[in-house]
Amino acid sequence: MARLGDTGNSFPGAANALDPARFLLALRLGLSTRIAKRSTTAPLTRVTPWLAAAAAALLVSLASGRAELVVQTIYKFFPSVGPGSVPYNPIAEGSDSNFYGTRESLWSPFYTNCGAIFKVSRSGVFTPLLSFNGTNGSLPYGGLTAGKDGCLYGTTYAGGSNSTGFYLSGYGTIFKVTTNGELTSLFSFSTTNGCLPNAPLCAGSDGFFYGTTTTFGGSDKLGTVFRVSTNGEMTRLYAFSGADGGFPDGSGLVEGPDGSFYGTTPYGGTNFYATPTGLGTVYKITTNGVLTPLIRFNGTNGARPYGTLALGSDQNFYGTTTEGGAFGLGTIFKMTANGALTTLISFDGTNGARPLFGVAQGRGGNFYGTASQRLLGTNWTYGAIFKMTTNGVLTTLLYSDGTNSVNPMTTLISASDGNLYGALTDSYKNPALDGSIGSLIRLVEPPTITSISASNGAVTLTWTSFTNGTYQLQSKSSLAETNWLAIESDVTATGSITSLTASSGGNVQSYYRVVLLP
Repeated sequence: MARLGDTGNSFPGAANALDPARFLLALRLGLSTRIAKRSTTAPLTRVTPWLAAAAAALLVSLASGRAELVVQTIYKFFPSVGPGSVPYNPIAEGSDSNFYGTRESLWSPFYTNCGAIFKVSRSGVFTPLLSFNGTNGSLPYGGLTAGKDGCLYGTTYAGGSNSTGFYLSGYGTIFKVTTNGELTSLFSFSTTNGCLPNAPLCAGSDGFFYGTTTTFGGSDKLGTVFRVSTNGEMTRLYAFSGADGGFPDGSGLVEGPDGSFYGTTPYGGTNFYATPTGLGTVYKITTNGVLTPLIRFNGTNGARPYGTLALGSDQNFYGTTTEGGAFGLGTIFKMTANGALTTLISFDGTNGARPLFGVAQGRGGNFYGTASQRLLGTNWTYGAIFKMTTNGVLTTLLYSDGTNSVNPMTTLISASDGNLYGALTDSYKNPALDGSIGSLIRLVEPPTITSISASNGAVTLTWTSFTNGTYQLQSKSSLAETNWLAIESDVTATGSITSLTASSGGNVQSYYRVVLLP
């Protein structure tokens, strides 16, 4: 805690006035940025110039090292609120800056409905948009993808024209939905063109969407890669045969810098001999359906890649495997466009285990993701959210403790405000201790105060921010007090730096902090 104080006309000593170590600790904790300001009733000309200069120098020095991202919960999903229950990934940011996603019902022991689509504002206001009924789709596991036309596109695992209304009947659909919940079914799958799509669509630069089906679609019944237009014209591009991959269960596509699409399959490849065997692959496919296997996992370098790849700013691809690696508990890897693989992280349990989804690149070029489990002593326990640098240095941002999540998995997206967002789901559909079954989270840099000044009974603070982030300036006159009080109206940032001038309230001494609100 930084403290600027005045006990009279003389400077009381640097140890009392400004404690760099405690201030640095407060910044690095990232929960909120705190600073204390001397009384503005004392003669500022006698002590403030020196103190303000010292504070400014320290603040600028500390702010030059960016604070670690923190996990902020925007909304918690409960089974009793709205249709559906468990939020599925990925979410999509709409043209209105709200977030849109899909939910499926809990298994207890049967699904009670066919799933739903929802909207959540940045401030955490939840709005249910529509419920699937089987005929128009069922079990929207693949989440949503934003289109250039302002609509959202996705798939359902079951349902469609062959549905009887039962949640598992039918072979799946492709749909689009407007931001006010108007649904259009674009395509219903059959066994001949692939079925049971279980992965997000990828919006191609050519205006088409690209995706995968989990099974059927060819003589080997190992799934397909397809292309679909915004009006529902679907083309099967490729049917997997085993040695080149199989069962792309949850594995979507990402477009590479060469215009081809890159994806993973959790089965097939090395040692494939029957359904379902093999340890998984990474492949490239052109827009006219020419598929090239790039990696066949062998266990040592990973196994079972379920997550979608991420294209980094260095033009390399980053992904995860759920199994394999040095400890058999999964890996994070980097791959060049021609298939050269580098294992960056082998999870050993203590740093997490079994990442079920991929990673996403955030500010500063680092990657972020979730590990569904963690080893604590000799016991398997809850998972974690982590950060990884491009050279493989892993940092845990949040350990699941049953209240913030249980066994987390999420596909993070980079939103227009520069932050990462995701629908955090429990991989085993276990409810948290408060009964919630998932949450919408934001990975965000906490505010860092960069300057402070006092004049004529007022205090001015400046801090780092992001556009449309909502902040609150709070104060208390003594650290012994329990409650912080908001001293001004909430502030909505318009850029990366925000300032606010507030009255000191006539206090002899006040402590201030800036808090980022959901």
